[in-house]
Amino acid sequence: MARFPTGIEHVVVLCLENRSFDHMLGFLGTPNGLSGDEYNLTDPEDSYSTRVAISKTAAYLGDLDVDPSHEVTQVNVQLYGAAGTPRPDGLHNVGFVLNYGQQPGAPQAPNIMKCFDPERLPALVSLAREYAVCDQWYSSVPGQTWPNRFFLHCATSGGFADNKLRQFPMRTIYENLEDAGLEWGVYFHDIPQSLTLERLQTPARRSRFKLFPEFARDAAGGRLPHYTFLEPRYFNTPLGKANDQHPPHDVQLGEHLIADVHDALRASPAWEKSLFVIVYDEHGGIYDHVLPPATVNPDGKVSADPPCTFERLGLRVPAVLVSPRIAKGTVDSTVYDHTSLLATLKEIFGLKKFLTERDRQAATFTRLLGAGARADAPAVAPRPTGPAPGTTTDLPPGVAAAFDAGFDAAGVAPSEFQLSLLDFADSLQVPKGPSARALGLARSIDEQYTDAMSRVSRFLES
Repeated sequence: MARFPTGIEHVVVLCLENRSFDHMLGFLGTPNGLSGDEYNLTDPEDSYSTRVAISKTAAYLGDLDVDPSHEVTQVNVQLYGAAGTPRPDGLHNVGFVLNYGQQPGAPQAPNIMKCFDPERLPALVSLAREYAVCDQWYSSVPGQTWPNRFFLHCATSGGFADNKLRQFPMRTIYENLEDAGLEWGVYFHDIPQSLTLERLQTPARRSRFKLFPEFARDAAGGRLPHYTFLEPRYFNTPLGKANDQHPPHDVQLGEHLIADVHDALRASPAWEKSLFVIVYDEHGGIYDHVLPPATVNPDGKVSADPPCTFERLGLRVPAVLVSPRIAKGTVDSTVYDHTSLLATLKEIFGLKKFLTERDRQAATFTRLLGAGARADAPAVAPRPTGPAPGTTTDLPPGVAAAFDAGFDAAGVAPSEFQLSLLDFADSLQVPKGPSARALGLARSIDEQYTDAMSRVSRFLES
């Protein structure tokens, strides 16, 4: 009997940033997609206020230069309006325009209702049409990036619902893989958020972290581990622009990243035994029309600030499953959240343990994997016509570069998420003395990023 009954020996996950299902794939034509009649009022309590209709006019850049809020209490406003609690009239998902208009920086509030024409996202959409799209995949927490990414690794965020740096001792899927004698790796571009998990910081596990260019080389050389987690570039710098698709970053660069990963995997000897999962951490405050369902608290822990019981899923995010063992044109409307990935890994690889109650009750997508590999899978994924792929140059390990241009090419201040990653890098105990922050020295964002990259490299190499 085969070691892995599904025939899948390699699972590759790319987690991008802060886009809702409706925003990216709502007009794809799935059962739970957009009708085109959806709208928000500028004031949900005033039926005579301006109606802002959904549209197919989303741009790669410029619509969301002010980062939409996605903190727990702000998500409640997006769902229910100013009161942030379920409405007597039963309406929901009515406060996106209201909430975006309240953010500092005077954003163009109607832009929060703009969605992409499918033809504008050739890589993501072509793979959704060629393989499987999940139109009821929800983020695990109605909140920010860090807790949602923790659910991808741990099936819990340890009771925290914000992006603040603290100790994160939760058990991870990587330990379950190790217990089964399986290999894993994290390939990253700048500062890997997964490294904030204490159990991944041990000397033995640091070697599992590699810079992203190693992914293509390992794929071509038949050296991919059983489980691969890919982290995009979170920062714009002169050495490479962000490809995570987090507003206000260029969505086209994320498209190139999706195509890069697909094409490397498609050309590798592992292709016929692989599953590639494209997913987004959370909705990023961008419009989606579906109310998230109730769920189970993973481990009995709750957050007091912001208040969160972890008994409701976050909003829907794009999720696409790619494998030659998946039938072309599959549309899956099963309710999933990020812990469905962990539960599916348990089935595929025969792992012994669940991590929490959340992955224990999560639906799995193993049934979508057929017995044999299709022979008609396209060799490459289509790409947008710009920007040039050359903007994805990587910083070599151990190099602290002196930047001669601004931190962000658009002159945009760093987001809370980016600042939290810089804080994490500052906290690392590395050779050659304390960080500039520990010494109380003021630094520009350029200097802080340069120091952060150097510290991450030294930490992983030490």
